[in-house]
Amino acid sequence: MSVVATMNSKRATDEVRHANDELEHFYLEAKRNKKIANWAAKKLGLDKKEYFLELISADLTSAGPKPVIDRILNDFAKAGLEISEEKVWEKLREFESEILGEMLLAQAKQTKAEMKAKEKKDKKKKKK
Repeated sequence: MSVVATMNSKRATDEVRHANDELEHFYLEAKRNKKIANWAAKKLGLDKKEYFLELISADLTSAGPKPVIDRILNDFAKAGLEISEEKVWEKLREFESEILGEMLLAQAKQTKAEMKAKEKKDKKKKKK
C-alpha cells in the first residue's frame, strides 16, 4: 500500500470516527434532556411527554444545555417552586453521567460480542 493510499485510508477512518462521536454526543444530549424533562415535569405536575417536547424546542434554538436549564428554572419560578440553579445543574450532570455509563456498558457488550464472533470464526477457519 502506498503512502498516499495509507493517508487517504486514515483520513476516511478519522472522518467516520468523528461522525460516530458526534452521533453518540447527540444521543447522550437527547437522552439527558429527556431525563431532566421527566424530572422537572414531575416536580411541576405536568405531562412528561408534552414537557419534553417543549424543552427540546427550547434546546434547538441554542447550543448546549443552558437553554434547557433556563427554561426549567423559569418554569419552576412560575410554579412557585424554590429549586436552585445549582440543583438543576446537579441533576443534569447526574443524568448525563448515568447515560454515559449506560452507553459505555452497551459499547463494552457490543465489543465483547464482536470479539466472541471473531474467535468463533477464527476457530472455524482453523478446523478447515
